[in-house]
Amino acid sequence: MRKRPILKISGIKGFMNEIQDSERGDFQKDGYIICRKLINPVLARLTEQYCLFEMLNDFKPESHSGQVPNTHSVYGDSLTETLLLAVQPIIEDFIEMELLPCYSYYRVYKPGDILHDHRDRQSCEVSATITIGYRYNDKDDNYRWSLHGYVNGEKRYLNCEPGDAVIYKGCELEHGRDRFDVGESSYQVQVFLHYVTENGPFAEKYKYDGRPEIGCIKK
Repeated sequence: MRKRPILKISGIKGFMNEIQDSERGDFQKDGYIICRKLINPVLARLTEQYCLFEMLNDFKPESHSGQVPNTHSVYGDSLTETLLLAVQPIIEDFIEMELLPCYSYYRVYKPGDILHDHRDRQSCEVSATITIGYRYNDKDDNYRWSLHGYVNGEKRYLNCEPGDAVIYKGCELEHGRDRFDVGESSYQVQVFLHYVTENGPFAEKYKYDGRPEIGCIKK
């Protein structure tokens, strides 16, 4: 029996969008799909402003041994944990798999950042990276700082607008981002939502990322 989360999600549907069948891709074959407007622009804009305020008031730089050193990065924030639970049934429907939540994370990327190519740990068996918002100074309107993934050796750039998400197999799909080559005071906010399959090999050990429950920061 699936354990009920301590947070009750209600009234959230107004912030979500109906996903059209035409947006579905081959998650099993390619290891990813792009979900357009997983969250609507209002919720994306509110989340963007929240993350920027949090960075201003409580800057939490990623360590020098982390993936993106000295970039504001937050594990298990209350807002992103709420998103983790709220969009879970949408993602389950989209990829036709039942999931257990593990953890959420967000970053406010800064100019010059690089996300080196990597695969994720077991708590990220199924992951979603949501583009929340951005500001690109000294770039034309067509510029997008996209996640890329490798499918059969082919490097694919996965362009997203605010509210769009790339849902991918975190432990299998090698992925990263090229250098964030933008002007001063530019940024991009990404929210990461991580899950394991309910009946998969990582379920018991990695659900909630080893925490008592979603929403708890300490393990």
